[in-house]
Amino acid sequence: MFDYLQLKALATVVSEGGFERAAKVLNITQSAVSQRVRTLEEKIGQSLVIRSVPVEATPLGKRLLRHYAQVEMLEQELQAEMDGDDPSQPTTVSIAVNADTLATWFLPALSPLFNRRNWLMELIVDDESYTHNLLRNGDVVGCVTTTEEALPGCKSDPLGTMEYLCVATPEFRDRYFADGINKEALLAAPAVIFSTKDKLHHKFLKRYFDLDEVNIWQHTIPSSEGFLDAVRNHMGYGLVAHLQAQPLLETGVLVELTPGMRKEVPLYWQHWNIKAKQTTLIYRALIASSRQLLLSY
Repeated sequence: MFDYLQLKALATVVSEGGFERAAKVLNITQSAVSQRVRTLEEKIGQSLVIRSVPVEATPLGKRLLRHYAQVEMLEQELQAEMDGDDPSQPTTVSIAVNADTLATWFLPALSPLFNRRNWLMELIVDDESYTHNLLRNGDVVGCVTTTEEALPGCKSDPLGTMEYLCVATPEFRDRYFADGINKEALLAAPAVIFSTKDKLHHKFLKRYFDLDEVNIWQHTIPSSEGFLDAVRNHMGYGLVAHLQAQPLLETGVLVELTPGMRKEVPLYWQHWNIKAKQTTLIYRALIASSRQLLLSY
């Protein structure tokens, strides 16, 4: 059996990035925090943290933190039931989500649920190809991800497909693509991408035009709203999610540069495979909205 005071000390050290900060959060001495972590390591027989700046969990440490986070979530649910959803004891639910999902349908899908349940939402925004790493590390209870295969100890449920359209303003099109879209024109036109992690644009160019990412000019704007603003302000062309692009196409603010050439991104809700009210209700709320707004597989 684990000593959960020791696990809490480990979790606090990792989340705070060091023993001194953890001691302040836990309101105990730094030596007491170190002793709890050291005792846990001795019991396990392996190091659980890398004593760097900031402190990081080892692979085994991450597994223990995931276990601790799962137990903590179940305890929060039980406490909420015992307190009758006491508004002075809200439950915090941590979720990882990609920026385009957050900018379009995610909050409208979940806000009614969180308003009813007296839950607090803690969102971590990352590229949809990386959000599952936060679930693996125990940082979140669930994530919106492109990874279909469930992580160990987790479940993966399909949500639907986000479709991305290659768009620009009419002015940008007339300036850079007056003679149509081809390799030469794409090499001379600045693109807008979300971040260095985001490979969507490069996969699109490779698939349809056999262009490698090193050859293109690009603005990097790690904000879904800022990304769209950059395209709308003639800074470049980009791949925009259909939920954001469609209203602007209908009003003529943007034009689709490559009709028939689109990039589909399937999305999944991955969560811990335990019978927890939080993840079950969140999935129900997400799937109710995604069936209306996302494309079916």
